[in-house]
Amino acid sequence: MAKIEVFIAGTYLCEDIVKQVNEFACSKCDVVIYDLYPSNANTEMEDLAKQYGVQSVPCVVLNGNVIDVEKVKKEKRS
Repeated sequence: MAKIEVFIAGTYLCEDIVKQVNEFACSKCDVVIYDLYPSNANTEMEDLAKQYGVQSVPCVVLNGNVIDVEKVKKEKRS
């Protein structure tokens, strides 16, 4: 079972990534969404984003590693 964490900031681009991740996630995957928009974020979320090295949002982390969602989508189609 994979753990997929998605860091977003409440934009339409972020919502698209959330939809895509949910489409491509396995049925047993644990998908967690962290909304870093200032009114929603807490220090725990921010610390986790820093730990992973999140530089921009949306950002997807798979089992503790930042991944390129486009690459995953291409592999899934193959």
